[in-house]
Amino acid sequence: MSYHQIDDIFERMTYPAGERHLRLAATAHALLAGESAVIEFDARCFDDLAQMVVADRLLRRNGMTATWFVPYFPFARHDRRNDASDGFELGLAIDMVSEVNIVVADPHSEVAGQLRHITQSSVVDVFRRAGAFDTNPVVVVPDAGAAKKVDSWVGSADRVQALKHRDPMTGKLSGFEVLADDLEGRPCVIVDDICDAGGTFLGLAAELKAKNAGPLTLAVTHGLFTKGLASLSTAFDHIYSFGPTEPEAAEQLGHPVTRIPFETLYEKGAQQ
Repeated sequence: MSYHQIDDIFERMTYPAGERHLRLAATAHALLAGESAVIEFDARCFDDLAQMVVADRLLRRNGMTATWFVPYFPFARHDRRNDASDGFELGLAIDMVSEVNIVVADPHSEVAGQLRHITQSSVVDVFRRAGAFDTNPVVVVPDAGAAKKVDSWVGSADRVQALKHRDPMTGKLSGFEVLADDLEGRPCVIVDDICDAGGTFLGLAAELKAKNAGPLTLAVTHGLFTKGLASLSTAFDHIYSFGPTEPEAAEQLGHPVTRIPFETLYEKGAQQ
């Protein structure tokens, strides 16, 4: 297997009016020749997905193929139509990539899970190797929707269910519960697929501390951290997440953050 970033294979540009365009790089044939190739691609919107489809067609037109590893699949969290006035972008996003050999990581629900994917069980195996479970922590299930995923890997570990209340129309959070009496100072690890702004995990951290939790670890597959790590770093003793295979140095803020390359996750998931 050869593993690449999209900019290893394509030259990308944007016209003054905003349209994006790409061409095969001069080294593309040499990089992709004779091997099973994987291209990691960070997608966040329809424009990104359209560029991937164009790139895949360009490869095939030139006698090449590749698997596209798109760890975070856009719109995966909005996995249902709340009412007749609600747009369902995820459905269109899935349709857009139907012709592409795509793999995603730890999809948010069974809707995006229609795509070929690396499971949360594989994610946790990598987190274990990185040390996230070295303290034999209590596993905190962040909400009811996460319980199915946890069932697949938690085994005999102690776990605690948490609940959050969110307005489906606005997305605003209004409260958290941790279904435990006294955690007796035990270390706890919250495992989830996505951390965006971090409000869910800040709320859960406060509830866990109120229940006498010990050191807190956050382990999320897709660490978007769109509001940075400053607030999270005050609530958690360690944060684990994945990131681009050649990321810039993780934002430390005097706080231990372990950022694992997505390539490591793909190699693990491809074995299962």
